[in-house]
Order: sequence, then structure tokens, then C-alpha cells
Amino acid sequence: MTPHRKVYSPRGNTPESRAVVSDKSSTRASIRIFLVDDHRIVREGAKSMLLNDKDIVVVGEAGDGREALRQAPALAPDVVLLDLSLPDMPGLEVLAALQKASRPHGIPVLAIHDNDDLVLEAAHAGARGYLLKQTTHEELAMAIRSVAAGSHYFGPDVVGALINNDRRTQEQVRLTERETGVLRLLATGVTNRDIGERLHIGPDTVKTHLGNIYRKMNVQGRTQAVVLALRMKLLG
Repeated sequence: MTPHRKVYSPRGNTPESRAVVSDKSSTRASIRIFLVDDHRIVREGAKSMLLNDKDIVVVGEAGDGREALRQAPALAPDVVLLDLSLPDMPGLEVLAALQKASRPHGIPVLAIHDNDDLVLEAAHAGARGYLLKQTTHEELAMAIRSVAAGSHYFGPDVVGALINNDRRTQEQVRLTERETGVLRLLATGVTNRDIGERLHIGPDTVKTHLGNIYRKMNVQGRTQAVVLALRMKLLG
């Protein structure tokens, strides 16, 4: 059996600026991961945890925000494991910039940090997933696959932070049958256009339903709506 090897590209002279390519990258179905964290031990830990996952390949890593933004376009990752506390620029700015520079369907970002306030801000900014740094290998791999498939993944502690911040009670939100249908499709990660096509309604009608859903649930966007819906078991 050919041993696993890593090849470093000549990008920069520091470990943080090197792109990492694994032999697993030859598998077309591989989920391409980009690690952004200023602690090398965290990056090495994540790579070690994912080493034996045949469908996941780490294609690059960066130790700060500017290097992450420089590398991301060429690496074209499917998922970014992003620390929101970076030495040179706010992680939320990196998150926003990555989303703007992404491919048409967007790069799903999986933020890793243990600060509840940043959890909330990341969710508001459109992060598709969130895990605490002490996550297990099983949860990390599950989250990566879920986010790469266009869905969401928020750890149980993170969901609690989102719910508590909203200062909501756990009583059911009253949605119409149509709004519930829209919410179910929203939870699968599809676009507004896809929702309209599947329900045979126009784009303006989809926007109206989403606006009503967000208002009734007292949330600011699709990620918060999905997280809250899962917690309150609104999807059936």
C-alpha cells in the first residue's frame, strides 16, 4: 500500500502560507477543506482527525485572515474551517469576504470558536455551521459533510446559545401549512429559486413567505430560522 504523503506548494516561506495537498485529492468526490486558524496545533489536530476519511481532503491552510483570502480563490475549497479570532483581521470580515468571493452557490463556512457572542454574530453573517474546538472526530466529519451538502450543522451547545440569545420561550411558532413547507425546503439548503420551482410559486411569493417566517420566529435570516426550527421541532 502506498503510504499517505503530503506535498507542500511553494506558496510563501511559513507553515501558515503553505497549501497542503493529500493523496486523497485524486478522488473526485472528495470534499475539499481549507483550514484557517492561527494556532498550528489546531490545524494539525484537524488534519490528523480527518486523515482516514476517504471523502475529505485538506487542500490548504492559513494562519491569518489575509493569507486565507489570498489562497482561497485558487484552492476553491468546499468547506472552510474558520477560527473567528485571527491575529490580523476579524474572523467575521474573513467570513464575509470568503462568501463574496465564492463560487456561484457560495462557499459554506464552518466557524470554530468557543465564544457565544461570536457564535451569534457568525450565524447572523451566514456561517453554515459551528462547532466548539473540543469537538470529536465523528462530529467534525459529520458537520463537514452536512455543510458541504448544502445543509447546516450547529453543535448542541451552539444551538443553546442561539436560542438563549433570542430570549425566547419554547412555545410553538404558528406557521401556515405553506410557510412550514417553505421552511422544510429552507432547511435542506436550497435556494429561493429552487423553493419556488418545487412549490410552483413565484420568487416574490417565496420572499413574502420567508419574510413572514422570519417575523413570526423573530429571527434575522435563514440560518437562524433553520436552527430554531430544528430546536423547536417545527419541521415534523
